Amino acid sequence: MGLQEIISGRVWKLGDHVNTDVLHPSSYFSLDAGRVEGWIMEGMERLGTALRRQSLEDGLIIVAGENFGCGSSRETSVRGLRHFGVRGVVAASFARIFMRSLVNLGIPTLECKEIQSQVKDGQLIHLKLKDNLIELEGGKCISFSPLDLHVKKILEAGGLIPYLRREQDGI
Repeated sequence: MGLQEIISGRVWKLGDHVNTDVLHPSSYFSLDAGRVEGWIMEGMERLGTALRRQSLEDGLIIVAGENFGCGSSRETSVRGLRHFGVRGVVAASFARIFMRSLVNLGIPTLECKEIQSQVKDGQLIHLKLKDNLIELEGGKCISFSPLDLHVKKILEAGGLIPYLRREQDGI
């Protein structure tokens, strides 16, 4: 899997203090990928989105405000988001445990205070990880805080488990 230099996707724009229990309630947990996809779509509609299934082919990048992922921070929610096509999350700030769960499953988490006011739901954006820039439609760029070096190594490996296997094998 690994970390791509440029990650593109459609914006799923959310607000502040998005609770994981609203995003993906525990009553919607399943090992059936089709059911999880339907329930994440329901969560999108519950939280408000202009995105429709046909625009999900480009992948998703969640853009949120302060304290994204507060609540129970269950890893099952992150697995559901990854399966659903979330390629990255940009937020003003993250709930710590949820942020680590995203990283541990190989989903980049970028902090950027300005992004939320600069994008619209469904807009195609590009995360330029090497340059610490987010490119918006029309070529405008916004910078994000650089990734922590250790977090970057985990993301480059494709998540925590692949990273630990590499470390164990001395690769």
